[in-house]
Amino acid sequence: MTQRIFPDKVARRTQADRSETTRHQLISATIDVVRERSFHGASVAEVSKSAGVTPGAFQHHFGSKAELMMEVVEEILRGDEIGTMRWPDSSRPLPERARTTIEGLWHAVYEPDRFLVAWQVYFGCATDPVLLERMRQMRAGAGKLIADRFMETFPELARRADAQTQVSLILSALRGLGLIRMFGDNPQAAGQLEALIDLLMERCQPPSSGIPFLRKRRPS
Repeated sequence: MTQRIFPDKVARRTQADRSETTRHQLISATIDVVRERSFHGASVAEVSKSAGVTPGAFQHHFGSKAELMMEVVEEILRGDEIGTMRWPDSSRPLPERARTTIEGLWHAVYEPDRFLVAWQVYFGCATDPVLLERMRQMRAGAGKLIADRFMETFPELARRADAQTQVSLILSALRGLGLIRMFGDNPQAAGQLEALIDLLMERCQPPSSGIPFLRKRRPS
């Protein structure tokens, strides 16, 4: 039996697809405009022009700049590959796990320009307590996901009473390395990442061992 296709249903699906496409165009354009002109330069007119839509279409899909910026941050967090990043198995040697984790987080989350865009949006929303709180919740959720993965990957670290503090320290350092890029290139970034790898391995050693953990550095 041939399935009948009703034109009105096809039209509704097509309209929904077009609407979703326009929303993605606006989100993508906003990321580009914020990266190039800062948060305050991402006006409704500039974003609409970059996306190739009218300001009226912008208002139809998002209603306000604040609503759009919320979607932008959510899109960036989804694109950071935090949840899909390939974390090393806990059975692998510690030096391998430490390097793969630190370098993986850096390249997937903190080095990309999207990270700087997210923080420009975060700083730009400082006067909007509702939006700021929502963004804080999103950041907290992403941070918890990373912390949970750390505990799975480094059971040696998970056994420490201050494990959460150690993970927070490492993530704060990575975050700082990413934010420094707002002011230009950081020629010490590679060495600082190596120091973080050393720190992670050191924190995975039994506190009572009293033996400093040394490793052979990768040739520069």
